[in-house]
Amino acid sequence: MTSTSETTEKHVSKIALFYDLVFVYMISKTSEILHHLSHGRISLFSFLLFAIIVLIFISSWMTQTIFTNRYGKGSWSDIGFYFTDMMILLFMSNSFDTTDLKEMRVLFSSAGLLSTTLALHYLITYFQVNKEEDKKITISYFRFLIFRAICLFTGGYLDNIFGFSIAIIGLAFSWIMPSLTKKYTVKHPIHFGHFLERLNLLVIVIFGETIIGIADYFRPTTFNFYSIFIFLLVAFLFLLIFCNLTI
Repeated sequence: MTSTSETTEKHVSKIALFYDLVFVYMISKTSEILHHLSHGRISLFSFLLFAIIVLIFISSWMTQTIFTNRYGKGSWSDIGFYFTDMMILLFMSNSFDTTDLKEMRVLFSSAGLLSTTLALHYLITYFQVNKEEDKKITISYFRFLIFRAICLFTGGYLDNIFGFSIAIIGLAFSWIMPSLTKKYTVKHPIHFGHFLERLNLLVIVIFGETIIGIADYFRPTTFNFYSIFIFLLVAFLFLLIFCNLTI
C-alpha cells in the first residue's frame, strides 16, 4: 500500500530557498579556513577545524530539511522559526576565528541555541500531530536535539579541550540518533522528490563557492593550461555528483 508521503507531491518553498542562501555565506566563510596555508600546504589542524564546522552546519541543515519535508506547512510559525534560525546561522558564520580555537566557544554556544530552536519546533509539532507514529518521531527528534544542545552548550561554557570533546561527541551522536527512530519513520517516510530537490540546491551552492575559488585562474595574467585542467576537474566532479543524485 502506498503511503501518503509517496503519493503527495511536495515542492521546495520560497522560504526554504531563502533559508539556503545563508549557507552560501556560511560556505564562503568556512572555506576561508583552508586559505591559511602552512608552508604552502593546508595544515591537518585547519582541515579538521574546517570539517567540524561544516558538519555542524550540515547537521543543522539536514535536521531542518527533514522537519520541513515531513511537517512543514509554510505556516507563520514555520516562517518565524526559519527567520530565527537564519539569524543564528549568520551569527554562527561570523563567530569563529580562522586561525585558532579561541572563538569556538561562541560557535558551540550559538550552535546549541540553534539546536534548541529546532527542538522547540519539534516539540510544538508533537502537540499538533494526531498519529501515534508522528508523536513518536517528533518527541524522539526533540530529545536528541536537546541532547545535542546540552553537549554544545557544555563545550561553549567549559571552553577547553574537555568541553570541545563533549561538543564533538554530541555532534557525532546527532548523526547517529535519527537511525534509532527508523521503526517510527518507516511509517511516515520523507518525500524523496522534495529532499532530492533540496539536496541538489545545496550541492549547487557548494559548487558555486568552488567556482569562486577557481575564478582567479581565469584572469588574463594567470590563464594557462592548468586553468582549463582545473575547470575540467570541477566540471567532471559536478557531472559525477549530479548523475548519482538523479539516479
